[in-house]
Amino acid sequence: MSNNDSLLPLREKVAREGRMRGVGSSFDLSRQSPTRRAVTPHPSASLTPSPARGEGVHRRAFVGAGFALAACAPKARGQAPLSLPPLKSVAPFPVGTCIQADQLDDPNFAALVAAQTSQMTPEWELKMEYIVQADGSYRFDAPDRIAAFAADHGMRLFGHTLVWYYEKPDAFVRLDGAAFRDAYAAYISAVVGRYKGRAVAWDVVNEQVADDGHTLRDSLWSQRLGQIEHMRLAYELAHAADPDAVLFINDYSLEANPAKRATFMAMAESLLKAGAPLMGVGTQTHVPADLAPGAITAAIKDLASLGLKVRISEMDVSLVRAAGLVNSRADLEKRQAALFAEAAEAYAAMPSHQRFDFTFWGLEDSQSWLVRENAVDTPLLFDNSGRPKPAAAAWEAALRR
Repeated sequence: MSNNDSLLPLREKVAREGRMRGVGSSFDLSRQSPTRRAVTPHPSASLTPSPARGEGVHRRAFVGAGFALAACAPKARGQAPLSLPPLKSVAPFPVGTCIQADQLDDPNFAALVAAQTSQMTPEWELKMEYIVQADGSYRFDAPDRIAAFAADHGMRLFGHTLVWYYEKPDAFVRLDGAAFRDAYAAYISAVVGRYKGRAVAWDVVNEQVADDGHTLRDSLWSQRLGQIEHMRLAYELAHAADPDAVLFINDYSLEANPAKRATFMAMAESLLKAGAPLMGVGTQTHVPADLAPGAITAAIKDLASLGLKVRISEMDVSLVRAAGLVNSRADLEKRQAALFAEAAEAYAAMPSHQRFDFTFWGLEDSQSWLVRENAVDTPLLFDNSGRPKPAAAAWEAALRR
């Protein structure tokens, strides 16, 4: 990283320290805080999330939580199925979900996606881990299929993601100097250019703030091109490849960790100051069911203060990852519904020109990355049969207030 790269001062209004233990980075801010209890890790959005991407909570804690929830789960549901209008018909903004290409093989699930949402985000098949092959060539079969489905059903396509700290394809690792920069430029230009006129927007940079809340992540990209420069260049290249696409930066735990949120906002300001065509910010909103009431609202208000477009980019609410294992499943489901409702209300309260989309990281519980991690979690709005849950009713009701 360049010694000249620096962040703007943190906002004074964010006084509380973050809750998470951090990972190392060579980009330190002056404000420090005591280490607090770690919270849950973000999703990798890969088919097999890696424990290495966690934030300090031991996996056994989640397994224990799963057994506790399974023990108190009802054997059968006695209530009649809910009947609700489609999510997209209620919201005054686009409603999205993530998708994997092979999920489109299930006609019932594909129909649910088309009926409920107006935007699709490839869950992982527009990431380098899928596109970049060992010899440096590219593959686009899966994202092309998702893009075609979106077009056929009158849905928007959202590109996720161009630059992610976690990825370091061998085809890039073996390069350096001008060759590395050229390959970086060629990749971003090729991917954005391929979906020009089809993808309405992109997560250009994903998850660049470290879990300590105060530093930026060290990565192959920052090491070779500079901490701020690798991001600035990515935005410049993406904008050149598709001037009409809206360009976002995206991160997680911005609700639970106010210090991380402040660093994220300061990073966005630094990119703007450096001339990056950054147009919006995304908060993933992967939250546990015991997240404090008001935390989502505070995050949305803070992010909106930047004046950029804002998106809730990957929302789900985990029961398993709630810390209080004494809570009953019924209590956690009530808290889950309340958090979905809070997110809907807070997002709808923003100025309409700042609302880009509200995306859920899946629709049916069975399709969630959290369920692939722990089978008893139920983090989404629809059950395994595609029926709306009380959380869906709460989300829609909040938009009618």
